Amino acid sequence: MSAKPKDPNSIRFNIHVGTKLRNIRLKKQLNQSKVASEINVTFQQIQKYEKGANGLSAFLMGSLAHFFDVQVSYFTEGFNFENFTSHLKYEDKFPEINRCNQVRNEKLYPNPNSYNDISDSYIEEEIKSIEQ
Repeated sequence: MSAKPKDPNSIRFNIHVGTKLRNIRLKKQLNQSKVASEINVTFQQIQKYEKGANGLSAFLMGSLAHFFDVQVSYFTEGFNFENFTSHLKYEDKFPEINRCNQVRNEKLYPNPNSYNDISDSYIEEEIKSIEQ
């Protein structure tokens, strides 16, 4: 027998709740492992919650709300239960910050905005060293 197909409305809700979970986790500057240890699940499970692959139970939602010091309704804010749509946009998703990748990428692909940080004295020193 095949598995029962998932309800598309519940998938939309799970994605909405997962996005809200990810946003508050990043706002509090926590990694997935720290959040997972607080509610006694693995970090892989937190990844699944944030992607919307798995839905949060009411108990876990309450535990997370207590941990993040928010109301349980925080996770459902912006979701319309009449037509099962989320009011979150792509811009509402906070970017994941991984310092190792950021430093590595900055060396390979310098940020053009950081060129303004180079002072005139640094440029003059570089010119003198080239002329010699």
